[in-house]
Amino acid sequence: MKKITIGLLFLIAAPLLRAEARLDFSDLQQIYYVGDELVIDLTESLQTNRFDRVDLWVAVQLPDGTLLFMTPLPFARFTLNSQPYRESLDTTEKTHRVLEFEVIPGLAGDYQFYAVYVQEDTNPLTDNYFVVHRSNLAKTRTTISNLSTDKPKPKPPITVVEPPPTATAPAAPNNLTATVGDSQVVLSWQAVTEAVAYRLYWDQTGGGDGILPVLGATSFQHTGLHNGVNYTYWVTAINAANLESASSSAVVATPVAPVFPPAAPVNLAANPDNGQIVLTWQPVAGADAYLVYWEAAGGSGHNISTTTPAYVHTGLANGTTYYYRVTAVNHTTRLESASSPVISASPCCDAGEIFRDTLADGSLGPEMVWIPAGSFRMGDLQGGGGSDEQPVHEVSVGQFAMGRYEVTFAEYDRFATATGRTKPDDEGWGRGNRPVINVSWNDATAYAEWLSQQTGHQYRLPTEAEWEYSARAGTETKYWWGNEIGSNQANCGNSYCGDSFEYTAPVGSFGANPFGLYDTAGNVWEWTCSEYESSYQGAEQRCVSKDSSSLRALRGGAWDNGPWNVRAAVCYRCSHDYRSDSVGLRLARLL
Repeated sequence: MKKITIGLLFLIAAPLLRAEARLDFSDLQQIYYVGDELVIDLTESLQTNRFDRVDLWVAVQLPDGTLLFMTPLPFARFTLNSQPYRESLDTTEKTHRVLEFEVIPGLAGDYQFYAVYVQEDTNPLTDNYFVVHRSNLAKTRTTISNLSTDKPKPKPPITVVEPPPTATAPAAPNNLTATVGDSQVVLSWQAVTEAVAYRLYWDQTGGGDGILPVLGATSFQHTGLHNGVNYTYWVTAINAANLESASSSAVVATPVAPVFPPAAPVNLAANPDNGQIVLTWQPVAGADAYLVYWEAAGGSGHNISTTTPAYVHTGLANGTTYYYRVTAVNHTTRLESASSPVISASPCCDAGEIFRDTLADGSLGPEMVWIPAGSFRMGDLQGGGGSDEQPVHEVSVGQFAMGRYEVTFAEYDRFATATGRTKPDDEGWGRGNRPVINVSWNDATAYAEWLSQQTGHQYRLPTEAEWEYSARAGTETKYWWGNEIGSNQANCGNSYCGDSFEYTAPVGSFGANPFGLYDTAGNVWEWTCSEYESSYQGAEQRCVSKDSSSLRALRGGAWDNGPWNVRAAVCYRCSHDYRSDSVGLRLARLL
């Protein structure tokens, strides 16, 4: 005989598919004693229409775990080979005798039987379950005892040997205990010295009882029970003279299904704002509340309960770091989940506030403006723009700071001097507070990294989404001031804008938008940190890797462009090493 552990797990674990044919075993007694007749029939209930040839697989699991197979009719019992059953199934309610024998000593234990139809010439132990199975998986079980039944049976004449007059029943077992589990109860008791076996009696509330013979062991696992139902147990001992003891004290046990806490929350995020932090996370199935644990840097821990997967933590100190984690709670089971990962955030700053960070030498960096968190519709809202301005889609932006002006020659020249870089050509138009030109994407990124090292704060180029959000400043027109270019609102080419500048204009020469930013339309194209896409697919909301060879997106238009190219939605693209007298930059700074 061959043990097939994988096959057994497969047969037991297989779920029920839609039934083209159904197999059912005949009802069995819960326990069979020596001398009982054990008969197992298999009934097939079929649809009237025909389907492909099938194989019938029948298996029995022995008490020691061995799995034996029976072939289709006529059954050649306990072999590992299957054979086609028949070419078609065109009858109904067929019943076949699987086993029929008289129980004899030496077979004690639990037996389980399985039957299933599979596609012809396939193996349910190795082939794809969802492809090969053609019926439900029929299952049944029974227990065989080595003890004899009390019912009379014809027997040959025997000599009755009476026990010695001094023979007495064994002592009753003590300390019967029950441990409940999912659909099962594990019973154990103290061993009785003269006992060779035990009888475990049980009774189910609402009907059902039985006797479970136990040979030698002082424990028994009673499986296949109903969760939530009370079961009463008592045990007796049997000695070599087959005398049974008095009963132990009874115990009552109620199987219960395992109870698990909810899953831990994931995707915990913090959006800091002025004096507050907005926390969000993914909802957890089975949770009806959440506990938000928090503490300020160096402070004690606290927790707050909320019924939604979001919490706005207000009344905080700007510039202080706060740490957060979240758990899910199920009030019905009174269980709390494991914790989400810990995240930190620092509330900061009033939207519109202007500030300058201090460099390592004590000088001040570029003027920056805090931009409020929010959402906007990104892209060509009026129509008629390029395909790279589509599709119009909503984007959410967290709080960050944006350069009040385009980076000037004076600011960039200080970086070039400090790092030994060649200063860009001003084309003879002047340096100072004019926007720096002839800088590549690589140059702009290097400047942002240097400024981060000098100030201890994270500077970078803005993403395309951050740039358009800041340039629109809550508006949905072509330009932040309206749909017409007007006069003297921006610096663009050929006097289209009514300005007096032939080339670049000093920064701040025109009015600021509602967020307090200057020159977001015209003057110079501004590098972003985003990869250019021919239509929006998500790159506009992230920064591209420095070693990527893809094109970079530029925004805002320049002094030599017409009004169409200085719209808030317009997008241009160049390689990362491109330089031009119409290309400059504006910086972003994170919280």
